[in-house]
Amino acid sequence: MAASSTFLAPGQRYTQPGTTTWQPTEQVTVARLDRDAYGIPRVTFIGRNGREFVAYAAQIEAAVAAGQIAPVVGAGHVARC
Repeated sequence: MAASSTFLAPGQRYTQPGTTTWQPTEQVTVARLDRDAYGIPRVTFIGRNGREFVAYAAQIEAAVAAGQIAPVVGAGHVARC
């Protein structure tokens, strides 16, 4: 993917705040970033069960900013944004 203004990157893990975040089954990982047919950045997540889902990067960034999802850092700790 060409240079992007998103903070999302492959390998990052996310979870919903308030969950038992140390449980890998409650986390999703950024698998890849790409662009749709119109050039809009999107992100593909993969869950621990192997299921993938795709969302637009702007949607994920807004969810992080609103506190709906939070990055997981280190050994399962949730970052405070």
